[in-house]
Amino acid sequence: MGIEFDFSRLDAMDVLDLACFIEREAAGCYEQLASWAEKNSPGAAEFFQRMARLEGQHDSQIEQRRRELFGDRPSRYVDSAPWEVEVPDYDKVGTSFTLEQAYRLALGAEERAEAYFRQAVGYISDPQAVHILEGLAEEEVEHQRFLKREMATRLGAGVAT
Repeated sequence: MGIEFDFSRLDAMDVLDLACFIEREAAGCYEQLASWAEKNSPGAAEFFQRMARLEGQHDSQIEQRRRELFGDRPSRYVDSAPWEVEVPDYDKVGTSFTLEQAYRLALGAEERAEAYFRQAVGYISDPQAVHILEGLAEEEVEHQRFLKREMATRLGAGVAT
């Protein structure tokens, strides 16, 4: 279970801080999937590594935006616990899963991240924070598209997306 907090108390800086934490965690999850896939599907491992790098780039872009807007102001939050916003639901498949399940785990994580950012919008009054959250949600939609394309390529056209 991830950390729960009161969205209504977030301002634009908080949103950017939390987004960085979430993106770092997502990159780590993609690295775990890549490590698993190395034994089973080198092509999928390469894809998951690309997604990990993409999440890392996203984190860097968000950090840069934060610095531009807020300089070196310290965060009100500490990245010391599992945020579990964009983490695959490993409980659904246990410790052994197929390549298709690995892709679906990643897709589910991206869908949850999108829903998380969209849900937060409803609680935030800071227009700048709302704009940032909406952009983050759209990034998650793009990640879902990448995954669906990869699944169709790697697993065949018969895979329902």
